[in-house]
Amino acid sequence: MLRQGEHTMPRRIATIAAMVLVLLAAASPALAKKKLNEEGHWTLKVTPDESAVKEGEKAFNDTLILQQGFLRSKYSTDEHAFGTGPYTVKGSEISAQIKSNYEGKMDWSGLWTGDTIAGRVTWTRRDGTVMTYTFSGTRAPVEKAKKHR
Repeated sequence: MLRQGEHTMPRRIATIAAMVLVLLAAASPALAKKKLNEEGHWTLKVTPDESAVKEGEKAFNDTLILQQGFLRSKYSTDEHAFGTGPYTVKGSEISAQIKSNYEGKMDWSGLWTGDTIAGRVTWTRRDGTVMTYTFSGTRAPVEKAKKHR
């Protein structure tokens, strides 16, 4: 003979197990989505504004690197000895400042959405000249490591 409450325990366990399975099935697509991340290499087209063109500046291609909280512009580093600088992210807005002992400072600001990025760079030279550029680009493909034979 069953005591009171004994026959309901297996039913409760089955109900709880079914609820857990339903929740896991519903959560699987959400868990599979990647969190958007700004980190990586970005292939950019950088265009000077009218005043920068008057200073002799021309459009150029660049690689912007966002890694572990630091921004680096390959072109600015290679051509003008700019270093890296910490960047901040607020939603989809990125901002940073990089400096060169020889060339002044660059203030970067932009918006990124998934695999695209666009914004503005303001370069203040050591002599006080200010030049502004716009940039836009896409996330560079990730290069896979080559296997050594």
